[in-house]
Amino acid sequence: MYGFKRPTQWVKTSKLIEFEQRYKLIQEKQTKSWNKLLANNDQQWPDFCPQLSRYVRKGIPHVRRAKVWMHYSGASKKLQENPDRYSLFLELAENDTNNEYADAIDKDLHRTFPDNSYFACDVQQTDGSTRMEPESNVKIQQLRRVLLAFSVHSPDIGYCQSLNFLAGFLLLVLNEEETFWMLVTIVHGFFPQSMFDATMEGAHIEQTVLMMMVYEKMPGVWAKIGSKKCFWECEQNQELPPITLLTSHWFLTLFINILPVETVLRIWDCFFVGEGCKVLYKVALTILKLNEQRIWNAQDSVDTFQLLQNMPKRLIDCDQFLKCVFSPENDVAQLSDEDIDSKRALFKSRKIQRNLNRKD
Repeated sequence: MYGFKRPTQWVKTSKLIEFEQRYKLIQEKQTKSWNKLLANNDQQWPDFCPQLSRYVRKGIPHVRRAKVWMHYSGASKKLQENPDRYSLFLELAENDTNNEYADAIDKDLHRTFPDNSYFACDVQQTDGSTRMEPESNVKIQQLRRVLLAFSVHSPDIGYCQSLNFLAGFLLLVLNEEETFWMLVTIVHGFFPQSMFDATMEGAHIEQTVLMMMVYEKMPGVWAKIGSKKCFWECEQNQELPPITLLTSHWFLTLFINILPVETVLRIWDCFFVGEGCKVLYKVALTILKLNEQRIWNAQDSVDTFQLLQNMPKRLIDCDQFLKCVFSPENDVAQLSDEDIDSKRALFKSRKIQRNLNRKD
């Protein structure tokens, strides 16, 4: 449906087929549940409430996903309040021959989802060789326009890798203009400041918060990944464990190319409807918890790195995984927005104080 190949290098084909057949029944239940939900609300989207949260955690039907994401994220409101603004940003971008981000965007286009049928741009030549021709692919050109327009809309960010994956994935669900406003909403509405700019200070803060949670909730895992240092020593010296190179990518891409496609979609359902960044922490901590024993048994940091690169790709049963993420028994994922915000504020404050101390 979304153009990605089955991940047969990670899961046996027989198991993939068995899950797909079982998931069809789950999707039929999703459709009936959402039809009933809308029927009980005069075909209007209900206000966010515990009942809606339960429906979202059980999955949004494909045919309703675009509208649900747009409505509850606030992107639909942005689009309605800014008619023709996307066209204006795009015109400004395409007429700016000095756009410093254009080359970087163009270089990343064919690298975004090369194995996806909607983004494939390899063209067979008469001599039998293959050449990349991104200009021949409709989706890739939509992606280019969205990223160029975003670079004009948000000049403090411009463009960085991971935005191409976010926008590309959105284009598999939304139309071009919707994708632009959703990208704006993700970057400026959901994530903290400086997550995607050149400093990436926001991304560093998020990883510091995540590592503190690992330190508090899974001390055995921290002992393995923390280079035999206390968390506070790492934080004070701004030397987070090497594994944050990986977990930072989890957050910046919202788990694209980390988890199987349907699992990513189910996480995005929750991200856009009620959960926000909190679900990213819940998912990351759950992945670590599920692999806790393997991490303990890892030979070294390289072994741990490879483990956490590969094991998430095997989590094809999105329904079971989401149940695990939100299970009351999953103690490591019991956290609130207040927990996250207080930790963010703490580490921002500590960083400011360190900078002041250096000046003194």
